[in-house]
Formats: sequence, C-alpha cells, structure tokens
Amino acid sequence: MEPFKPFPQCVDCLMDLTQQAATQVAGEDPQFRDEAKAVAREILIDAERRGMTAPEAANRILSEIRRRSGVSDPYTEFKAKEMAQARRVFSQLERYVGDDLRSRMSLAVLGNSLDFFTDPDEALSHIPEQIQKGLSFFHDDVARLESFLSQDPGLVLYLSDNAGEIYFDQPLYEYIRERAARTVLVVKGGPSLNDVTRADLEVSSLERRFSEVADTGTDGVGIDWEHVSKEFLDLVDQAHLIVAKGMANFESMYSRDLPSPVFFLLKAKCQPMQNYLEAPPESYWALWYDSHLKGKQQ
Repeated sequence: MEPFKPFPQCVDCLMDLTQQAATQVAGEDPQFRDEAKAVAREILIDAERRGMTAPEAANRILSEIRRRSGVSDPYTEFKAKEMAQARRVFSQLERYVGDDLRSRMSLAVLGNSLDFFTDPDEALSHIPEQIQKGLSFFHDDVARLESFLSQDPGLVLYLSDNAGEIYFDQPLYEYIRERAARTVLVVKGGPSLNDVTRADLEVSSLERRFSEVADTGTDGVGIDWEHVSKEFLDLVDQAHLIVAKGMANFESMYSRDLPSPVFFLLKAKCQPMQNYLEAPPESYWALWYDSHLKGKQQ
C-alpha cells in the first residue's frame, strides 16, 4: 500500500485545526485568528510542495501558533475536561473488561474515539453500550498479536495518543506488561494537541500505573521523526514490537522502514483515511504491520 498522501484532501481539516487552536489561545480575537490562518495557508502550500504528512504540517502550524501567542499548551483546559470525563466513564466500564486480550484491546480502541475536534462528553457517550455488546474490528489481527505475546517477547513500546484515552489503555498495557520482559509507555515530549504528556500523567496521578514511561523528546503530533530524541530512537531500535494508537501515529509510521513490527490500533475517523484504508466509516482497526525488518529476532 502506498503511503497516505494528505494533500489536498486534508487541507480543510488542517485549517479547522488552525482555527480551533487559535481560538484556544486567543478566544474570538479576529486579528489573531486571521493571522494564524494566513500563516497556516503558507505552511500548507510548502508542506504540499515538500510532500509532508498531515501530522508534519500540523506540527508546523501548532508551533507557529504557540510561538506567536506565547501560550505553551493551548489545550490544557481541553485535556483536563477530557481526562475527567474519561476517568468517569472508565470507572463504569472496568467490571465489563475481561482478562483476555480481545476484551482489553476493544476497550483501548474505543478510547480512540476521543478527538480534538469533538467534545469529550459526546465522544465517550457511546462507549458503555459498545463495550457491553462487543466490538468487531474491520481489520482483525488480534490473534497475531496474541501469538507474538505468547513467545516471551523482549521490549514492547506502547505509543499513546489522546490524554483521556490513557485510562482505556491501562488494561491492555497491563496485559502486555505481564507477558513482555519490558513494556514502556511512550508519551509526547511536550504539548501536542490533546495528546498525553508526562505532565498530564503526573497531574492525574497516573504515572505510577505504568512500570516505565518514556517520551518522544518532542512536542510533535504523531511521531515527528525529524525532531525526536536519541533516547526515543534508541528505544525504537531495541524494540521487538511497537503498539501504536491512533491515526496520527499511523500516518507517521505506516510504510516507514522500522526495525520491528508495528501493531496499529485505531478508529478510522475521517473520510480521507477511510478512503485510503478502503474501510467503512468509524471502523476499528487492529493491524499488524511488518515493516522491512532489519534482522531483529524475537
């Protein structure tokens, strides 16, 4: 499958992101919003010329908004609301989560319904009903992951996504941790839309729930390969498997040469991604991706 090409189909979404982020930092200030939109248009023209991914373009736009506004984390309040609502919903669902991999993976992918374009209450409202009736993956490689985990793997990286989603990731993370020699939760190295950071984990007292936490070393959406830290790259090089949540991680990792397989867990939320995957709207994906392995053995 060819890499996902974001232009021109993702331009409207990226401009909506620009307006939303500008509103987060400057309210209804028309001058700042117009300035942000003008800068975003220039960035998107350059991004299309350079063949950038949508996360790469979003990173440049958000960086400019932060620089011009002086606000380091435009989504602080949004994330706090998202995490509070996610914690409440998760507390209602724990009793429905079994000990099996499929049950825990279903809960984790339902958490991927959270999105910076959607109010957290609305995004989470359907989850209790779905987890009780069961969830079907449009692409289902759950058995392949289960087989891999039965072979006593070494290092597994768990790449997180949205802040509230981290509650729904806990049972799956624990399942993997019980079977791998080492399991590392990876968060963003700085504010990145509504993605979870170390600071978010600390404020919510969640860091102690994960045996080891690392970060990407950068504030980029998805994996900003140009700016990630050496420490993160070393973890990627050592990993026997990477579990990656969400579309931005998918966009920035799929079709990239990596030293280990990647297990993508995501909800296909937008029309361009649904078209690319040839998937129904709002479908769930548990996708094992064998990158061009570089001789690494389990």
